[in-house]
Amino acid sequence: MINKAINFILNKIITPRKRYSGCLVSANSSIFLSNFSITNFKNNKVKIGEECVLGANIIFEEKDGIVEFGDRVYVGSSKIICKNKIVFENDILVAWGVTFYDHNSHSLDYRDRQKDIRQVFADFKSSGGNYLRNKNWTNVASSPIIIKSNAWIGMDALILKGVTIGEGAVVAARSVVTKDVLPFTVVAGNPAKVIKTLRIE
Repeated sequence: MINKAINFILNKIITPRKRYSGCLVSANSSIFLSNFSITNFKNNKVKIGEECVLGANIIFEEKDGIVEFGDRVYVGSSKIICKNKIVFENDILVAWGVTFYDHNSHSLDYRDRQKDIRQVFADFKSSGGNYLRNKNWTNVASSPIIIKSNAWIGMDALILKGVTIGEGAVVAARSVVTKDVLPFTVVAGNPAKVIKTLRIE
């Protein structure tokens, strides 16, 4: 029983802090699930508050990106893809399979995308698989994502760049959120639309 407790502490709490010590600042009370990971974390920052439970795969796609979690944030097995900034406030529930994506990935101009493809090929061959090493981000639109306190995001939802999910809002499963969500509303669909206003007594 004691060995199980020690392994739990090593695997869920201590190991990620050591592995990502260059970018991760976390309260000691927060827990990391076995699938928690940070990819491309040089010059990036992840800040985690108190009593969080995190199973996210955080992927940085450019230097200086920031991901912040407030207190008591739960994130199931989900992806957080950050070029710019993604912020989770307090008391937030994020189910499994959710993707947060704070940029467009490529230019709308096909000529820029042609260059991207050539650069991906060259970087993959020369950089040991890091196909984003020399990507040109200057023509890619990006804006921060903010998830306000007490929000709940259902499974397989997609939250896109520049979106603010309002306080106490609910995003239904498999919704695609392209615009801000008002506080204390429920949104669903693709694109997500308000289907209900919550009355908090």
